[in-house]
Amino acid sequence: ILPPTFRDTGYKNIAFSVSPGGSSHHNWVLSIMDLLGQRGHNTTYLTTVKTNLLRKNVLHLNKYLFLFQTEETRFSKPYYHVKTVDIGPSVVFDQMALLKELSSGKSMLHVMPKVMKAWSGNHERDYFTLLNYFKNHQVDLVLCDFFMNACVDAATSFGIPYIMTCALDPSKESDVSYTNSEWYNMHDFTTEHQSFATRFYYKFILSWINLYKNYSYYVDMASRRKAIGITTKLEPPSKRWRHSLRLVNNLFGYIPARPIGSLAEYVGPIIPQTHSPLSQELEYFLNSHQRVVYIAFGQLAIPKQETIKLILIGLLENLESGSIDGFVWATVLAAGNFPASITTSSGINYNIETMLKNQHSYAHIVTWAPQTAILLHPSTCVFVSHGGLGSWHESMYAGVPMILFPFFADQPGNALLIERSGLGGILKTDATQTESVELFRNIIEDVNGEIKANLKRMQALTQIHSEHGTMRGADLVEEVAYTHKNGVLPHRQSPADRMSVIKSLNLDLYGVLGIILTAATVIMIKIGVTAYARIISYKNKNNKIKLY
Repeated sequence: ILPPTFRDTGYKNIAFSVSPGGSSHHNWVLSIMDLLGQRGHNTTYLTTVKTNLLRKNVLHLNKYLFLFQTEETRFSKPYYHVKTVDIGPSVVFDQMALLKELSSGKSMLHVMPKVMKAWSGNHERDYFTLLNYFKNHQVDLVLCDFFMNACVDAATSFGIPYIMTCALDPSKESDVSYTNSEWYNMHDFTTEHQSFATRFYYKFILSWINLYKNYSYYVDMASRRKAIGITTKLEPPSKRWRHSLRLVNNLFGYIPARPIGSLAEYVGPIIPQTHSPLSQELEYFLNSHQRVVYIAFGQLAIPKQETIKLILIGLLENLESGSIDGFVWATVLAAGNFPASITTSSGINYNIETMLKNQHSYAHIVTWAPQTAILLHPSTCVFVSHGGLGSWHESMYAGVPMILFPFFADQPGNALLIERSGLGGILKTDATQTESVELFRNIIEDVNGEIKANLKRMQALTQIHSEHGTMRGADLVEEVAYTHKNGVLPHRQSPADRMSVIKSLNLDLYGVLGIILTAATVIMIKIGVTAYARIISYKNKNNKIKLY
């Protein structure tokens, strides 16, 4: 065995900073950080303080206003080799109103500016907190979540390399002519199935609408950054970190294949090896049933009552027909949107209020559920999901087909890819009750076995790449830590970065070739015209001679 010696120069101080977003922004990177800690590095998780959900009664509105303070520090509990550092309370905003708007089906162009404004509320505080931490603890390298702009600014100011962590590579390097990689056009990840009109709209109109909708936010952020001494330009964030490595928790199959740049590394799907176990009640329920549907829409999506009714009809009518014998529903923030009762086409009326209290043998309703443990249980036959990437990873690892009801961001694109790959189906917002029942039945029964065959392939792909994903991610972090030169990885820099656009695209060669071909064409035309004129002249002379 060849022993590595590169660590002999000393172990590194490595930090990871993230604040907004759910577990899919935290857990997979923490898995990498934990392994780096096991290798001997000093690893730190810099995030917002653990606080509780605050409830305030607003009398003049006659409703409850929920002010949300995230509790990201909870994500670090299973990772014993990572030190968690609180960078202060997260920004307080009306989370329920924002989540309802996100889940309403409105265009992301309308909602995203509000999301970005809410998430950047503590930019100045986070910047100075992180900068001071980097200085005081001599941090060598930091991993910055895609949405944590303060982390990028602090790392740049302190002069240390940083790695971007994300679920999708948002850089122009990996964005080719047939892909839709911007957050506002992720309804479909490629143009393969789009009409000419849709492609034209996405390419030339939507980008300008996005600029118009977000211009004030971009200007405001540029002004705020300038005010705290950060040299800034009005440019997309991806341009600022174009020389940094990007760790992407993804894999071809979960995203359409395309060329990727030298600074993008697809290390996914990284699925945490440890997960919360089943409660005694859940374990008993799953063990006593054979065909259970699991329903969960992540930590942020809030389905409307109409959506819940559609799903309940699909579940209950398939329960009556014997296609399933039970379901588990993790309501999270949606419990208040359940109807009081449901009547199926058979005329049976179901009391949903008693169902929510788990007074029916076929239903188990909880606020939160150990998702991975449920999906891995042999009784789970279908997963009804919002289509978040983390949920998709876990479902494919367990080999469970999916029914999707996407809400926002990459979820519609994920749902389309799942359906087109034959891994499940989409419950559309305008579906009828009959269509809902048929969709559930088709996915559950899988008469011709196509879904099962596709799942086997996807399960193998997922498990193969997941097995060493964390190790691969840790190796890449060490690559940056030990090989960078002033924050740049020379061996990963494309020669095109050191060349002019004209030279890198061979425009000079094509230009000269065009001149040569044009000149040759002109000469050939001139020769042809001259020859033709001489022939005509010769014929005219002969005709005159014959006349005499």
